[in-house]
Amino acid sequence: MKNIRFLSFLLFLSLAFTSCSNLTPGENAAIAAGVVGTAAGVALGCSGVNPGITIPVALGGAALAGAGAYVYTKQRATVDQRRIAEARARLYYAELNQQQQNQSDRYLAVNAPNTPQTQGQSVMLYDTQTGSTSQEVYDMKKVPVVGSSTKLGNTSATYIGSGN
Repeated sequence: MKNIRFLSFLLFLSLAFTSCSNLTPGENAAIAAGVVGTAAGVALGCSGVNPGITIPVALGGAALAGAGAYVYTKQRATVDQRRIAEARARLYYAELNQQQQNQSDRYLAVNAPNTPQTQGQSVMLYDTQTGSTSQEVYDMKKVPVVGSSTKLGNTSATYIGSGN
């Protein structure tokens, strides 16, 4: 029982420090992997599951969480990032004809200027209905092909690159 309380405390601490905006994608991936691996190990271990099953499942969950967190991280956008990404997306959207606008996704994923902390490419979401960008910028390690659909957080969007 003492081990369970200690592991629960470690899990709580891990969750308290996840998704820090000033961490690199690799650091966020390590935290996500640790949290998921610990949670899976504690849950399966406490339920009496054989360690031969618990360990591979916990490691697999950790690997998937780490890989997912490494693909992109989310940070608060700077004023310049918002201004430039919004201008790029507005120009791109305005150049579409009415039929193309009607057929396009509500959200466009547009490149924003990188900051010194950026590990990949800064990408922001532009809402075609409100005509504005989100407050967040995503640091993507690998950007999708221009014109393809991508998912940032819970939002699906068409990736337009810099909008050219």
